[in-house]
Amino acid sequence: MFDEMRASAFPEFLAAFWEEKGWSTSVTENDDGTYLVGGDKDSGKRGLIGVRPDEDTEIGASEVEDFAAFCDKKGVDVRVMATRGRFTTGARSAADAGDVHLLDPNELASSVRDEGAEDLVEEFEGGDDGSLLDNVPTPPLPGGVPSGVPIVPIVVAVVVILAAVFAGGTLLSFVPFVGGGSGAGDAGPAVTAFSMAADENTTATAEWDVRVQDELRTANNTYEPADGETFVLVQMNVTAGDSQVVVRNQNFALAVNGTNYGHQRFENASQQFRQQLSAATAAPGESGRMLVVFSVPEEFDGATLVERPDGPGLRFERADLAFDVE
Repeated sequence: MFDEMRASAFPEFLAAFWEEKGWSTSVTENDDGTYLVGGDKDSGKRGLIGVRPDEDTEIGASEVEDFAAFCDKKGVDVRVMATRGRFTTGARSAADAGDVHLLDPNELASSVRDEGAEDLVEEFEGGDDGSLLDNVPTPPLPGGVPSGVPIVPIVVAVVVILAAVFAGGTLLSFVPFVGGGSGAGDAGPAVTAFSMAADENTTATAEWDVRVQDELRTANNTYEPADGETFVLVQMNVTAGDSQVVVRNQNFALAVNGTNYGHQRFENASQQFRQQLSAATAAPGESGRMLVVFSVPEEFDGATLVERPDGPGLRFERADLAFDVE
């Protein structure tokens, strides 16, 4: 049933299939050819499908065990792994133990017939194998959709592992956002935000806005990025939940074109600028502002803001914010 479906269309089909069952979904494409389909229901139930679309794929027990462990850690209610290839006997035993539902082509075809969704399959059949982005409506997701979920999703030198599904992670909250913001910046490429915290584990809400610009002006200095790079400014307004929250620049990274960048540090920064870059501390129910700046290749085609695992656990919400710097 799925022989004529492009590899990149297979996860799109799975997302659409879930949407017909009342899920709100997002699809993440990875550099290694794997995908994640994240799903949410109005009831608060969360689901995740780990997808290997290649027909010659064989998924073993270790991958299923890693997937189940990650879902346990992140509070995923419905766990599914799907492939156009096959699962080993060991994988099926691991799935039974980890409450993971496996879908190979035969099992998925049976589900399609049971749901009367053959017409949906036809919508995704045919065509040359291309990018997932070919059929994504505006606002666009980052080119290639954020890399690093499964394979490592975040100098300046910080490494963030977006986690453990096929050696990657998932976003349980996915916020597509085309860069904008007030001030002197450029709309630039699409930027998204990943929250790895389930609803019950979030400690604060982070309203955020993003801007791309080739210099940054403060009261005392004008900063320029290194040759061939540009600044990405992320302005946040963090509102604490039931307990005090402290959010620091170090809690974030920006995934760009397969590379993960930590926040930018600035020499000879004024006291005012240092304050704008400092941690946001908010008492229960109160808010604090903060600015995070990244320096990334100027020709990047999309980016993903990621809260590192050592962060407080934020729920990202898009907002139109005033920026603290020009």
